[in-house]
Amino acid sequence: MNPRSAGDLHVRPRKRSVDCGRNGMQPHLVATALALLAYTGLASPAELGFGELPAGTVSISETQDVTAEICRDHLFNPATVAVILPVGYRLATATQAADKDRALEALLLENPKLREYAIGSLCFVSAGRLAVDDVSVQAAPPLLLAFWWAATEGPRHAAMRGKTAWVQLGSWYSSAIRNRPAVLRTDPMAEFIDVQVEPVGSNQWRLRLALPGETVTAEVSTSGRLEPSRAAQPGYMSVPMSGRAADYFSVFTYFGHHHQGARGEWRATGTGVFSEAFSIEGEAGVFGTVFQAGWRARSGLYRFSSP
Repeated sequence: MNPRSAGDLHVRPRKRSVDCGRNGMQPHLVATALALLAYTGLASPAELGFGELPAGTVSISETQDVTAEICRDHLFNPATVAVILPVGYRLATATQAADKDRALEALLLENPKLREYAIGSLCFVSAGRLAVDDVSVQAAPPLLLAFWWAATEGPRHAAMRGKTAWVQLGSWYSSAIRNRPAVLRTDPMAEFIDVQVEPVGSNQWRLRLALPGETVTAEVSTSGRLEPSRAAQPGYMSVPMSGRAADYFSVFTYFGHHHQGARGEWRATGTGVFSEAFSIEGEAGVFGTVFQAGWRARSGLYRFSSP
């Protein structure tokens, strides 16, 4: 999966979701599941369902039992990133996003060089199960992954559904995953490295992504109750890929997103795009931490060109 937080897309704090657990769930996941079940009006999986995916899939994957999707938007200098986008696509600029974001507009006034920067979103996910073509990719939960999207503009393919506001620039899965060929069938950009999404107490999470040139870490706390998304369900969104996978895109159908208030301290050490992004003076006051849980997603992988 990787529905840029299947829930509500955004260009400022985004959100994600969770899915109630199953047999053998770890203690900290049980607490999350009980909180979701106790929420008045929470629809059960039997009452909701996926939308229909268009024909022509290369593969179909399904993500379940999401206990945390934690995201942080940021600005980054596109000149420092060798990005190969799908034909006809271009990165959206901070100036474009500032039209609907006064805090971002104020930041650009203080630091004009940021006007042509791009808008990225880095997300961490802890899920109970990812299955590709009905085959699970890991023996036991949790399944941990991170992905990096950027706001873009570009032409729609006939098979796309929902919004097409983002392109995937990177995706990383825990090196503990053994069925890597299955992951690559649904996400041809996948890399396998050290990814951590660890609960460290009540409403506390620790994140870590060890990239070749830098390491991203975050301490995240949540508060308040999980609130169901107001978006129509099931939802759809389409996300093209980039680089060696620029001929591919994913179509997601999803339901069950719940949002919860969150605060995070994000850092990156080393030399890389995130180290630069998180060191921009004043940007932490513009981009908040988004926490989602409880969602399920089904995605189809497609090609822009015919095989």
